[in-house]
Amino acid sequence: SFSMLAKIAKADGGVVDSEITSVRRFMAQDLKLNAQSMRAAEMIFQTALNSQQSFEDFAVQFYQQFHDQQQLMEMMVDILIRVSVADGQLNDIEERLISSAVRVFNISADMYQKIRLRYIQDSDQYYAILGCDRKDSDEHIKQQYRKLVRDFHPDTIASKGLPEEFIKFANDKSREIQGAYETIKKERHL
Repeated sequence: SFSMLAKIAKADGGVVDSEITSVRRFMAQDLKLNAQSMRAAEMIFQTALNSQQSFEDFAVQFYQQFHDQQQLMEMMVDILIRVSVADGQLNDIEERLISSAVRVFNISADMYQKIRLRYIQDSDQYYAILGCDRKDSDEHIKQQYRKLVRDFHPDTIASKGLPEEFIKFANDKSREIQGAYETIKKERHL
């Protein structure tokens, strides 16, 4: 695991202090390693930085060792993302490496998105919720928002005589639409 962290930290050129701090925090807080284990883990990390083995090689080794522990696989993806965004962004190279680990670990796309959204707010998803695109005008986004609010308003659903499950769905959907619109409003300073 520390070998994969080394490769992901180095993927965007060099390893920065914030990435090292993120790895150390993972060792201490998530794994609860003692001082001796932390030193050993840091040695593995440092060795892997200059290793000829690829990130995917390390991912396969990790999977072979822990394939029966799905929670550990998911935790590894979580820390890979955390280390990747420690320098302020997730670049394309890091994203490709993490995606390869997700494939190797047999993690579903839905689970990956859930983990990813803990650290990366992808505003495009909010536009998609409203059925809009980032390039759309403010006015179009407002119109689409208003239409969806009307369509999914619980009273609208209730007036159609639909079962209770649909009203619950409409309430959930209304909250999702409202949250998406609020995020876009902040982003666009509306």
